Amino acid sequence: MSHTVAVVVASTPRPTLAIGKSLTNDMPWPRIQPEIAYFYRVTRRVPPTPPNSPFKYINAVIMGRKTWDSLPTQYKPLSGRINVVVSRAASSTTSTFGELWVSDIEEGVRVLKQKFPVPSEGSEGVGEEQALALHRIFIIGGSQIYKLAMEAPKTSEAYPTCILHTTMLSPDYASDEGVDVFFPPIDDDQWKKGGLDRLVEVTGEKPEKVGGVKEEGDVAFEFGIWERNH
Repeated sequence: MSHTVAVVVASTPRPTLAIGKSLTNDMPWPRIQPEIAYFYRVTRRVPPTPPNSPFKYINAVIMGRKTWDSLPTQYKPLSGRINVVVSRAASSTTSTFGELWVSDIEEGVRVLKQKFPVPSEGSEGVGEEQALALHRIFIIGGSQIYKLAMEAPKTSEAYPTCILHTTMLSPDYASDEGVDVFFPPIDDDQWKKGGLDRLVEVTGEKPEKVGGVKEEGDVAFEFGIWERNH
């Protein structure tokens, strides 16, 4: 597959899959540095560029306007990735950080494929600088964007083929006051949970970085992967 579309999410365990508080537009848990570092590495990781290649690979992240707004100014755009923001007001919104504004996730995928095509054999770069070629697309929230992605038909260009799922095991954040934003149900008829070997293969992470239950302060969490039942 030329462009793998993946969902990246952190949530409480199934079946609640809580991801946030609408009142504060934030997550129920504190910032967890190993989880943030994992997100950074995985969403930026691309194949090595061959010597003298006119192209270099880059990933893209697609997010909703609220997720974009929640990013601190110093982190806009998310570095080393093409940032795409979905908004109904996309046509009247001016880019301030080099981000791309689109009206829906399908348009986002189409625009990315058009602007950053994967090079074919014998392709030449544009000018003296290396051209950017799209490698992977990561859908990173919020809840409405996740819902649209999970409901996308198989014929959609925005059809995700895997979920990189960080589960916040404890404390029980789903029961916290104000938690009212959730990830869509993960249907066992459509998705299968992969093991550590598969997570390592897909993400490029080292087993010791992503295997087993991790702890950071009072928070216990684990990294995982779900893949489509084809």
